[in-house]
Amino acid sequence: MKSRLEPENSVKLIKAEKTGWQRHLVRKMIHYKVRTGFHSCLGQGIINLRKAYEASPETGVLAIANHSNWWDFLFGLWLSDHLNVDGYGMTEHSNLMKYNFFKRVGIFSIEKSHGPSVKASIEYTAELLQKPNSYVWIMPQGRILCNDTRPLDFQDGLRLILRKARRITMIPVALRYEFWQDEKPEACVRYGTHEVVDWSKDSAHGLIDHWESRVAFELDQLKHDTLSQDLSRFEILQRGPKSLNDRMEGISKYAR
Repeated sequence: MKSRLEPENSVKLIKAEKTGWQRHLVRKMIHYKVRTGFHSCLGQGIINLRKAYEASPETGVLAIANHSNWWDFLFGLWLSDHLNVDGYGMTEHSNLMKYNFFKRVGIFSIEKSHGPSVKASIEYTAELLQKPNSYVWIMPQGRILCNDTRPLDFQDGLRLILRKARRITMIPVALRYEFWQDEKPEACVRYGTHEVVDWSKDSAHGLIDHWESRVAFELDQLKHDTLSQDLSRFEILQRGPKSLNDRMEGISKYAR
């Protein structure tokens, strides 16, 4: 049944609204879930994100990531806070209708089945990217796919965003979750090097294939390092509570 607040032909766009006391509760929920859901949060290439902002101090950065897990949404929001950037993310309109409170922490919607609504979301994305320190992350696959799926099968929204914004600082992001020696997984993020891209017929041609390749490269590098289980290859962004394995090791010292 159609909502009375949403006529059938109306533009469907819920904008981010980082106001109100609710945003503090939502942020606390996200931080709690990430802290308790993972053994640790590990990063690579964080300096590359800093360099992207140095290259475009008056505008934002478009982070282009893979989508392999339910956790991507919350982990992406947590990263925005941890990295001290003005984070925004796009999600399906139906999802944000159900969980409207996420708009308080920078989530906005897209209704892919309705042309005028897609246009409105693309225009809003381009508008956000004009804000200094903004960090707009998108997952162009548009659905959850295994990390090792190739090609990544990006949808065309990336080209539409560039066409509207005319110039964007883009950065590839790889996300991966891996079990090592503990009952909870490690959450891993890797940033590649940024590119400042201007809209033209030449830049539009091959844009999707290029960024699929760039994100796939970072995914492959991240896979190699996570499979090594070598913590020295990562920056520790956050440690969760002591795992059962940590506690058993502590007990064993006194039980000999």
